[in-house]
Amino acid sequence: MYSFNNKRYLSPNILDKLLYKNCLKEYTSVLGYSVENRPILLSSFGSGEKKVLIWSQMHGNESTTTRSLIQLFSDLTSKKTNLFDDLTIKVIYQLNPDGSDKYSRFNANGVDLNRDAVKRTQPESKLLFSLFNEFKPHFCINLHDQRSIYAAGNTNLPAMISFLAPSYDESKSINEFRQKAMTMIGSIYKGIKPKNNWSVGRYNDDFNINCFGDFFMSKNTPTILLEAGHHPNDFGRNIVVHEIYKSLLMFLNLFARENQIKPNTETYFSIPKNYDHLRDIEIVNIRCLSGFSNKRFVQFHEILKGDKIYFSPTIENESSKELYSNVIIDFSKFTTESIDLKQNNQKIIENLKLFLDFSLLLK
Repeated sequence: MYSFNNKRYLSPNILDKLLYKNCLKEYTSVLGYSVENRPILLSSFGSGEKKVLIWSQMHGNESTTTRSLIQLFSDLTSKKTNLFDDLTIKVIYQLNPDGSDKYSRFNANGVDLNRDAVKRTQPESKLLFSLFNEFKPHFCINLHDQRSIYAAGNTNLPAMISFLAPSYDESKSINEFRQKAMTMIGSIYKGIKPKNNWSVGRYNDDFNINCFGDFFMSKNTPTILLEAGHHPNDFGRNIVVHEIYKSLLMFLNLFARENQIKPNTETYFSIPKNYDHLRDIEIVNIRCLSGFSNKRFVQFHEILKGDKIYFSPTIENESSKELYSNVIIDFSKFTTESIDLKQNNQKIIENLKLFLDFSLLLK
């Protein structure tokens, strides 16, 4: 059975409780305030010469990596790691607390913060840039969630983790700073052990100076974009939390001894590119008025109701590309009712409950 139990709604109030529970409050201060005057929290760890800036949830509905950060730094502080002798680390858990509260990609003014790097029209964007200028990090880690549509290469394997060394110019050139990001990603990639039902992808590197990763790379600061993706049996994204945890820990250990790592871009380019041809569910053998139909694909959309995230299934429109899914349902086994496919996709949605036994499916 497929797990939809999740903790994907991570409001500022929940974050505050988690930081307290995991003994991270003593490392945490208020960096500044959001549009709606919510505090943007910053944790500081270590006293080493090498400086790392990490931020998560600049898109408020992308909470997986925030959960990874809390687990990681809770463990590192409790174990008294020697990483803190080599590194100084600044962590913003939720750059967009207003969006996190509403489970929205955008901030309270309806702005995508990751398209506001140059103009910096929003208080959250200004705070990130001010911290960058003041802290002068040697490396940045930009954390996101990606949609479940992404496969690792031209396969049906979901990209449960995706990496990007952002471009710093239109021609996607490689200078020493982007090379450092590529080298680090390649080293992390070698340490990841994908399973037979998920893999690792490489995110699109088209240049956009308005994105903070590209913008910081253009300022000669190596930056890695790390995307938490989808596991076919875990819509709550609990499994990927641990994989992101391990990737971040690998990065910190590698960066602490960066001078021992030889420059290498080949491994980075060996990571398969992301393809957007996956869908959440494939339905086959639907009984219809004229016999059995061709397959249909269903995609879930997340909706906040109260303090829970519900999954709303939608039948996908016909696509010119070939689509795939890791979850295939043979409807002939679950219903004897014939469906008029031209008029009643909703009947397909209603019959999903015969297979998907979970309480957070919006009917």
